Amino acid sequence: MFHSLDQPWVENAGIIALWTVAVVRAPQGIRHREQRPLWFALVMIALAMSMHLEPVTDVLARVIADAHWIDLSTHLFSIVDAAAVLWFIFGAAGRQRRTAPVFGAALAVMVTLVLLDLCGPPHARNQIAPSRDIASVPDAYWWVFFAFHLTADTTCGIVCWSYGRRPGTPRLLRLGLRLFGTGILLASLLWVLKLFYLRTRSTVFAPLFSPVTGVEAAFMALGAALPVLALVRDHLRDRRSYRGLDRLWQDLTATTPDVVLRPGNRLGAAAVPLQLLLYRRVIEIRDAMIVLRNYVPPSTLGVVRTHVTGQGVPEPLVDAHVTACWLAAALHAKRSGQDPQAQTANLAGPGAQDLADEIGSLLKVASAYRSPAVHAYRASLGGPV
Repeated sequence: MFHSLDQPWVENAGIIALWTVAVVRAPQGIRHREQRPLWFALVMIALAMSMHLEPVTDVLARVIADAHWIDLSTHLFSIVDAAAVLWFIFGAAGRQRRTAPVFGAALAVMVTLVLLDLCGPPHARNQIAPSRDIASVPDAYWWVFFAFHLTADTTCGIVCWSYGRRPGTPRLLRLGLRLFGTGILLASLLWVLKLFYLRTRSTVFAPLFSPVTGVEAAFMALGAALPVLALVRDHLRDRRSYRGLDRLWQDLTATTPDVVLRPGNRLGAAAVPLQLLLYRRVIEIRDAMIVLRNYVPPSTLGVVRTHVTGQGVPEPLVDAHVTACWLAAALHAKRSGQDPQAQTANLAGPGAQDLADEIGSLLKVASAYRSPAVHAYRASLGGPV
């Protein structure tokens, strides 16, 4: 449309970030129906922003010889884009999409722009001329163009913010919608700046267009990336938990192999989601504890607690260390060939509220199992440490 600077890095970085998030979220956006509207909106916004970048305009110039038609086509596409984004946002927020009013208004604006373009004086480009003496499209063309974008983007921003404040909306989704909505509202600021530029032709406004576009894109990219970042965070947390339980799981299942749900297989494990592997590991550890508790006589529990207390273990970690010690004693007894005895004590402790609590509890036991206090107790039994 018009360029104040040669696409500075802020704008390029913002648009690249937007495309990166769109590509990363593509599998989820295509596969999950509830995420599809927001993903399509993201793609449309990134596509519309990219239409004004010099590499894209250079390619278009090779395909379409007349720069005037490139400008007009780009503007008409941006109207369709703005309407589609508004339509997608309504759907993502669970509101009535109002297909006829949204796309009907877009069609009316597009027809108006074409008529204003045809009725204007002969002009080589559809750009705001720095002087009114230079032949260009009528100012009414820009007023209609900017007003539609301003209305559509402001509505999108308000919808995102209002949905992000709705009670019951997950915290991460609320934050993502607010960031995304802030980015769209920055687009509204961009159209206001362009309206001021149209009215005054002042050189003060033009240099602001590109950086505002870049920041706008960055906010929307960050808002749309939060679910991806949450998945990455959860994956890393599950990976740490899986590895944190490894030593305990190895020792328990080596002595009680019947609790393993499926024999270890690297190729098979690679095809199983990490969450399922972690869930399976938790079940196998708990099943092993149920088997091993029958190898712990009541007298051992008193010895274990006395040992842990004497090691100066902090009070919040005492139960985990006691559990780790009686597991060490049970493993030693089973390896030594001792017969199991029915155990009435609840050695496993109170049940966890959910899987996260269960994993957290076992991680404490696993950490204690590798601690110097348990190492000392294991050595006192005369078995391997």
